[in-house]
Amino acid sequence: MKKKMKGSYYKLITENHQAIPEIRLEKGWTLVEAARLLGLKSKGLGHLENGRVGLSQERAESILAAYGFHSHDLIRIKKMMKDNIRNKPIRKIIPRVLTNNDRRSNKRIITKEVRVLKALRRMEKLSQDQASSICGYSRPTISHIVNGRIEIPLSRIRHIVLSYGFEFRKFEELMREEFLRDEVIELCHERMIKLSEKKLKLVQSLLGNI
Repeated sequence: MKKKMKGSYYKLITENHQAIPEIRLEKGWTLVEAARLLGLKSKGLGHLENGRVGLSQERAESILAAYGFHSHDLIRIKKMMKDNIRNKPIRKIIPRVLTNNDRRSNKRIITKEVRVLKALRRMEKLSQDQASSICGYSRPTISHIVNGRIEIPLSRIRHIVLSYGFEFRKFEELMREEFLRDEVIELCHERMIKLSEKKLKLVQSLLGNI
């Protein structure tokens, strides 16, 4: 059991929390597919699997039933975890996501759309590997998107945004922003680590007055 306090936020991971994603993976479902079955957003199911949402025995059993399992399967899964036997994520790759016609050869074009998708991924604290698993896109495809080496049609953008657990209007809101918050923070961090101790003290003083 793991507990993490951060203001009013807590993270409590029980055996049931750990078992639910294992059962999902046993079915070979992505987070998006399982969430759709439960009538949830992938973001909501992700929070449940990560212990950010409470999970009663009754709710765990209702999820089991929705997945087509029984209570004895929960006991079996828990025993597997104790024996350090875990199900590996199954990536369902969407066919023809990346074609030779999509690639831009050696050209990198970082559009506003690419920057916003990156911002949304960072907001959810997703690595590129996690983004690949959630979206069902191959790891190289995610890398090409991030590095501006692949065209991104609106249908693909919408799929990625929804897979990350956001409504599409969130993407549209960020597209209208002049500055992206995570880019400003990244730039400030890059500049600050190069500052002298004297200048850092000035920054500290400035921040203390904000």
